[in-house]
Amino acid sequence: MTVGFGVRLDELAKIQRDFHALQQRMNEMTKQTGRIKDVMAKAVATDLAAGALGNVIGFGAVVAQVEQQVSAINAQVAALEATKEKLTKGLAEDTQKIGTVIKRYQEAEKRAHEGVSKPGSTKPAPKSPGKGGGEHTPTNKPGAKKPGSSMPKSPNKPGQHGGGDHGGGNNHGNDPKTEISHAGAIKTSEVTYGGKGKYKSGEAACREYIAQALDAMGVTDPAAREAWTKGMLTIAKRESTYNAPGSQVNLWDTNAHGAKQADGAPLNSSRGGWQTIPPTFAAYHVKGTSTDIYDPVANVAASMNYIRSRYHVSADGHDLASKVQQADPNRPARGY
Repeated sequence: MTVGFGVRLDELAKIQRDFHALQQRMNEMTKQTGRIKDVMAKAVATDLAAGALGNVIGFGAVVAQVEQQVSAINAQVAALEATKEKLTKGLAEDTQKIGTVIKRYQEAEKRAHEGVSKPGSTKPAPKSPGKGGGEHTPTNKPGAKKPGSSMPKSPNKPGQHGGGDHGGGNNHGNDPKTEISHAGAIKTSEVTYGGKGKYKSGEAACREYIAQALDAMGVTDPAAREAWTKGMLTIAKRESTYNAPGSQVNLWDTNAHGAKQADGAPLNSSRGGWQTIPPTFAAYHVKGTSTDIYDPVANVAASMNYIRSRYHVSADGHDLASKVQQADPNRPARGY
């Protein structure tokens, strides 16, 4: 599973440093081959036949052999020099490309952060049952009213969302109704893609989707729900800017390959609010959620299921932030 902007910039930087080191070694090789060529030139220029040696029988043949060997060495040095120049040029180009990639990732991270941090871009959710803060109880199922609010939560089951806008998002109105699946793991070919851009976005909406996913997974303990909610909200913010429509499918990272699917994106592209790829979504699909990878409830449920398996996070989520860096708001973003 890759993550929107959670790319390993430190690894790219290390590769860039390695390329620089290779370039330095190539430069040292240039100096060495230069010295060899100087020595060979002096050897050829020296009149070995002068003086007393010129009278030695057969010395002319020896001189001819030396000159021939010197010429061969010079040819090898020239070939080595040509290869070195080609490699040096290639390394320089690759180093520059990596630098450009790092810069683009950093710019993308900055734009995403600015988009989340702009005043009015998201509205903070009021504390209420099911919204974290240790206030969610097993009886606060979808359909219960928020204290002090006339807006009821969606009465639909996970995967069959409806209800009004929860605020803080870019997509308003009702979520599409989808059929839930009673299967756990499904085949990748069974993953559907009809919900792209049709679900609500924003922190408040993501809180509600996480709450419904926790219901589907049977997590009822208030402390556990709070831990999972906090961690999965952090991931959603970093992965997709809280399920923002423009961030729901990743077409540019290394996962973006494979046959095009019904949404027009390659099979292995990361999708949805928590940026799962179809094979992972299928393998960790949670019973009672839809097969639509863009359905936020199904997407976050599969993501939590994956995290529990891949990182051995406890069912109560108390160690989520410590084991998954992308879920820890106090550490830099990192792909999960």
